[in-house]
Amino acid sequence: MKIPPQYLPVMPYLIVNDAKGFLAFAILVFDATEQLIVPDSNEDIRHGELRIEDAVIMFAQASENWTQKTAGMFLYVNAVNTVYEKALREGAKSLQVPKQQEYGYAAGFEDPFGNQWWINQAE
Repeated sequence: MKIPPQYLPVMPYLIVNDAKGFLAFAILVFDATEQLIVPDSNEDIRHGELRIEDAVIMFAQASENWTQKTAGMFLYVNAVNTVYEKALREGAKSLQVPKQQEYGYAAGFEDPFGNQWWINQAE
């Protein structure tokens, strides 16, 4: 199996009701970078790819044929408090305040697009 160098063996693919908003949220909250944006004829995002560190998340604008499909994701970050606070400022809903757990310092939130993020501090 030969995987293209910009991809990983498993990547989430999200269909969201506001793909442009999701991209802006990911850039602000996670310092994500655009890898690829393919617009459709309406200038919506037909296919998008963003990077958070080495991870790739693919996403697209929901449509009549492709309804919203959200996910829960586990993500290591350098500063749980900072990411959590940015997310709440950008409209996320808290699912778990930052606190020490048996598996590390962690928090959770649901973004405005219906995705759940479980963030843990990288050691």
